[in-house]
Amino acid sequence: MTRAVVALVALLVLAAAPAADAAAKCMKPYSWVAGATSLCRGAVVYGDFVGDDYGADTGETWPESQRIGSLSPGAGDQDYPEGQEATADLIRLTLRISGKRLLVRGLLHALYEPKSTVLAVAIDTDNDQTTGGGEWGDLGVESRGWDRIEYFQRGNVRTNVIRGSMPLPEGRKWRIQAAVAIADSGQVMNVAFRPNDYPGWSQDTTSSAGDSSTGSFFEDQQAEALAEGDISQFGFKVRVRALKRGRTRAAKLKPGLHERVYTSRHTLPPGEGMSYEGVPGRGGADNDPKLGFEQTFNFLGRYQPYGIYLPKQDGPHGMQMVFHGSSSNLSALIAQPGMQEVLGEGMNRILVTPEGRGTEGWGSDISERDLLDVMADVQRTYAVDRSRVFAAGYSQGGYVTYRMASLHPDRFAGAIDWVGFTGDGANGSPTGGPSYTAGAIGNGVDLIKNLLNVPTVMLYAGGDYLVHAWTAQAMNDAFAETDNLYRFYMHPAAEHLTFAATDDWRKEAEYTKDLRRARNPPRVVFTTAPFLDARQYGIRHDRAYWVSRVRTSGEPTDYGTVDLTSAGCGGKLPVLERASGSGDDPVPWTLDEQLAASMKEQTPAPNLTGTLTGIESLRVNARRTCLEGKLVEYDVETDAPVTLELSDGRTAKLGPGQARGRIAR
Repeated sequence: MTRAVVALVALLVLAAAPAADAAAKCMKPYSWVAGATSLCRGAVVYGDFVGDDYGADTGETWPESQRIGSLSPGAGDQDYPEGQEATADLIRLTLRISGKRLLVRGLLHALYEPKSTVLAVAIDTDNDQTTGGGEWGDLGVESRGWDRIEYFQRGNVRTNVIRGSMPLPEGRKWRIQAAVAIADSGQVMNVAFRPNDYPGWSQDTTSSAGDSSTGSFFEDQQAEALAEGDISQFGFKVRVRALKRGRTRAAKLKPGLHERVYTSRHTLPPGEGMSYEGVPGRGGADNDPKLGFEQTFNFLGRYQPYGIYLPKQDGPHGMQMVFHGSSSNLSALIAQPGMQEVLGEGMNRILVTPEGRGTEGWGSDISERDLLDVMADVQRTYAVDRSRVFAAGYSQGGYVTYRMASLHPDRFAGAIDWVGFTGDGANGSPTGGPSYTAGAIGNGVDLIKNLLNVPTVMLYAGGDYLVHAWTAQAMNDAFAETDNLYRFYMHPAAEHLTFAATDDWRKEAEYTKDLRRARNPPRVVFTTAPFLDARQYGIRHDRAYWVSRVRTSGEPTDYGTVDLTSAGCGGKLPVLERASGSGDDPVPWTLDEQLAASMKEQTPAPNLTGTLTGIESLRVNARRTCLEGKLVEYDVETDAPVTLELSDGRTAKLGPGQARGRIAR
């Protein structure tokens, strides 16, 4: 096969990815769109939603019935016995014919006792819902059409799998149904073969008080059906000969809002299921507990959900990360029609909201691992233009935006922040304190110089009761002291949820529409510190663009900053200009801005200049800076001795003070 043919095949596979999961991966625990059913070498494989085991909607109202987060409710409101949380949350159901038996395998989110959970499978052997059917034993539900039903309760607590078999049902075309229940009570918590999309489904996560009929975990229809006791609407039709002949057919998926699930390599004790109260993280441990919002993690196991909106247009797409706020979750803002229309369809961007391991993950440690893994999963699966990847977030998610874009600046073309917590409630405080960091690990104000090549637009509210206006102004002042490109909107009459409530994202979309990710910018600024890392999860913040292996010289909590400019490739540097303005959409605002009035061309020369503060050593990529094999002249100010290594093996010892010299070829 020629290279051209190989490239064409690869392109066709990538272009088709938004429509279906790759058939080659259908039996492997990689990732899937929740609610999708595929045939894989003769097996029926249904990948369920994760965290959707809320049972029936009994009419209870939020937040009394809510397990995690007042802004992230489930429509169902039934509970587990203590110690059995998530044991009736189906992850994957597989059915396969072997001889004269139908083999059944149900993978659960958690399983702590071998017989705590019942998996029921019903088969309509003639695919005719007008014949057969009835009650599902003691499970409190019924459905039309089934002729055979079996109950499985033999669970393996090590693998979280219930498996068994039943005599091969008759018939040429089956309709299969399944449900998972708590064994002791027979209470069904989760129903299989639910649709992977909800036409017209939209959850306004800003108005959680009162209506308990809609939820954020894609289980509205399940909750309603369980309340009525009739689950007839959920099922999957399959021709028996396709199973016997080992057919493979990937699920067809539509554009729109979905839950997607990937398999993580990382878990938290006990390594499975959910903690509804949350496992404490290190963020916020020293805060006044009355203020709340400390870092906790709810999703403990391997199977991690995230929200994704797929635009109707063909790819390659941009990718818009939308990090959720406190008490919110994976559907969050991307369920809102305005965001889908403006940032999804209008910008042709895939909208992505990681769960972040729970409502209060704050984007560090295992939560940061989730954010990075979600980005990787989307980029592996869909046709993403990696030059058009954007960070964005609301409230807590705004802080996560600052943190992620600052510590991974070379991943993003731009950033959008809506009423983002800045990292410390004392930032800009007229009284000077007290310090309140919520669940934050690192103060965003200390990191924003890293956004030199990531233009950022911020929207804040004068009447915000959570992210106070003085912290917003402190962030604006901090940006004004940098050479960053940015735009800062203050809406004096707005409050914390105004932007979500108005569902109007046009200003920020317009600012980011033409941005592209910088690959090898002439100048790199990167501030970091060891306490920001999470090495147990493979995270070390020691690189940006063409700078890597950055080691700081102080204590783990001390920041170090690299500010270097390479003229090796030439390139352009902005000539900055200040601007201001005002407007009234969606509510009145004022504007501060720093923009590029023009671009100054830099003459190519093998020079390296800048400052190093609190740095012990670092590496510069000689190829990406066009310094490879050249006599390099450096003029760098340092506050301590620094070892500078080029990637082609050459090194220089700098400082302290003004270090000038040459690095031989």
